[in-house]
Amino acid sequence: MLELKNIKAGYNKKVVLNDVSVTLKDNTITVIMGANGAGKSTLLKTAYGLLKPMAGDILLDGKKITASPQSFVEQGIFCVPQGKRVFRNMTVMENLELATHFWKDRSTFPERLDEILTHFPDLKPRLEDLAGNLSGGQQQMVALARGLINKPRMVFMDEPSIGLAPKLTSDTFHKIKELKEVLGTAFVIVEHNLKTLLPLTDWAYILEQGQVIYDGKSEGKTLEKMLSSVFKS
Repeated sequence: MLELKNIKAGYNKKVVLNDVSVTLKDNTITVIMGANGAGKSTLLKTAYGLLKPMAGDILLDGKKITASPQSFVEQGIFCVPQGKRVFRNMTVMENLELATHFWKDRSTFPERLDEILTHFPDLKPRLEDLAGNLSGGQQQMVALARGLINKPRMVFMDEPSIGLAPKLTSDTFHKIKELKEVLGTAFVIVEHNLKTLLPLTDWAYILEQGQVIYDGKSEGKTLEKMLSSVFKS
């Protein structure tokens, strides 16, 4: 679905990613791992068009594109950013309505909202509450539901476990797995909490000093050795 080929990217003149290639497929959960400073968030920003690469190509469905968040929204690719997941002074409903910003016909929103809320039943009684009054886990669900209302093909998530208790982290990861299986949505996740997430994913990349050192299935002894080496250092 989405390919990054021989990407060189960074900030100003500082190179963070050097000759990085990844393939992000439909209907899969892909996890991007690595130590702090390895280039994970930079890769996510480049893949979503938030950061223009210095060199290399980005291909969508085999065609070279100039990536930008707006072009990706139009193609059904969305991002749930790290940290501030919701507009705290707006109600849950208002947060979800923001998903229709680019819609030409918003009349289908109530029907689509009902469909999505079947996957997030805890949000139903909270639609008129301020999003800032929700728990961290519920705010993450609001952010995820907002993206899913658009019927995305792929959702990028940057550190979805930040600020969540272990139980809520596990619930979030299992919800992502459920959504992938039921809706067919692909997820690309940058994450440190690998013990809980990794068994639920399909494919993994490990970055080290801005380069891909592992590209393969999210299981097996080779991956375990790589992770042990990376995080030990």
